[in-house]
Amino acid sequence: MAMSESQLKKMLAKYKYRDLTVQETTSVITQYKDLKPVMDAYVFNDGSSRDLMSLTGTIPVPYRGNTYNIPICLWLLDTYPYNPPICFVKPTSSMTIKTGKHVDANGKIYLPYLHEWKHPQSDLIGLIQIMIVVFGEEPPVFSRPTTAAPFQPYQATGPPNTSYMPGMPSGISPYPPGHPPNPSGYPGYPYPPGGPFPATTSGQHYPSQPPATTVADARRKQKQVWICGHSYVFWAEKRALARSFGPQLGIRVEDAKLHWIGKSGMMWDQLISTVFHARRRLPDPDVLVIHLGGNDLGTTKLLDIIIRIKRDLGFIKQTFKNVILVWSNIVPRKAWNQEESYKFMDKNRKKVNKEIGKFMKFIGGYVISHDSLVPESPGLFHLDGVLLSQSGTDVFNLDLLSVLESLI
Repeated sequence: MAMSESQLKKMLAKYKYRDLTVQETTSVITQYKDLKPVMDAYVFNDGSSRDLMSLTGTIPVPYRGNTYNIPICLWLLDTYPYNPPICFVKPTSSMTIKTGKHVDANGKIYLPYLHEWKHPQSDLIGLIQIMIVVFGEEPPVFSRPTTAAPFQPYQATGPPNTSYMPGMPSGISPYPPGHPPNPSGYPGYPYPPGGPFPATTSGQHYPSQPPATTVADARRKQKQVWICGHSYVFWAEKRALARSFGPQLGIRVEDAKLHWIGKSGMMWDQLISTVFHARRRLPDPDVLVIHLGGNDLGTTKLLDIIIRIKRDLGFIKQTFKNVILVWSNIVPRKAWNQEESYKFMDKNRKKVNKEIGKFMKFIGGYVISHDSLVPESPGLFHLDGVLLSQSGTDVFNLDLLSVLESLI
């Protein structure tokens, strides 16, 4: 039985930012139902202890075509969310910790995301998404052999504990006011610093990636184009298959190969795991088109949506070094299927498109505006008012093509 908000508030009565912590915890245990809040004593390296809440349980990690439940424990300091959680892998009796650059012999987890933690850009949902991605590339545990065999203890290969919150020397508060230095040498993910909306006039954090136009480009390699998003992308591929231009949208396969990654009902927080799952079977993208976010409007605070979109786009930009990112604007709908008014929903849609449009310019990306897809145009929307009609999907595909042709 899920813990109620009132129970969480009682459990976290001594937390400095109780309501913020309750809000995030509720979001996590709603989405990751195998994680449970537990109150227990956490012992720091200097021997001191404090009653803290942890989120303990498993998270689903896709690895080589299968999904594994990886046991973790996220301790929330009583100053959360202004200090990062203390995170561990907690292997069962049938598992052994696999040490590496992200996990030491004690199971402690080290991530740039933790080291660069800053509220409100950083949160538990984002942290768990990063863990799922990282553990999908490098699993933190493996099955213990059925026959017992002597083995030498693993040596910790992660950064020393002093680079993070717990275990500070005697006399020093375990809750430092700022971010500690980074002795690990990890390259930080390039999430823009400062406010949630970086000024477009500041220096670029990411090099612009314009399409090559040199003479040698005549012999350029085939570009890999990923088109990722919710049901609009799913039905766009279906419609393209039924049309004469086909799933390549008329683009020569010698120039580019289009890969459609569409999931009906897809939400923004599924993007990172979807992209990394696709990476197992597809070549890395040269161009990545993202049409997503419309299903998130009205489900959470607008500022949170914008922050998460920017954060994840920055993470993708860092992961795929030379990728050209393309943001496909959230299309207006005739109906939003939300409790909020149509006017409120459409206003938020425009705000997201405007802010992400600025951000794409900031990181050297591109925007597909879909100016023709408006509810006032007859015949472009399905009867449900949410999906596009066949004619509307044709317009959607032509909008994709017009931008892709300029990038290939």
